[in-house]
Amino acid sequence: MKTHLQGDAFVVIDDAILDQQVIQIKVKKDWRTIEPYMTGLDRNSLKSVVYGFCRDVVPSLSYPSRWKCFDLDDIDAVEVTNYSFDPHIDYEGENDCMLTVYRKLKPAWTSEESVHLCIAG
Repeated sequence: MKTHLQGDAFVVIDDAILDQQVIQIKVKKDWRTIEPYMTGLDRNSLKSVVYGFCRDVVPSLSYPSRWKCFDLDDIDAVEVTNYSFDPHIDYEGENDCMLTVYRKLKPAWTSEESVHLCIAG
């Protein structure tokens, strides 16, 4: 894996979303392994963020979700892994925290299609 520094982070993450590649990001001295789904402008902070599914986080009572936004300014390094991923069934291509979306992964299917799957199943 090649480590990319903060200045290249946006381009590397953007490419990883398009290619559906798992990445590792270094945030405040901690490494996180994520599936990147979306980049955009955070509604509250007005900072650029990456939204993704954290593979190395165990859900708990204090943080029950593995979905998380990371501020791009807090990312010190990015590594693209050799692993790819398919979109999670609960990913709908929307995030209420985003004011503007720069790049996003297309969902596996739309909400309407998932309703049809539930009825058929």
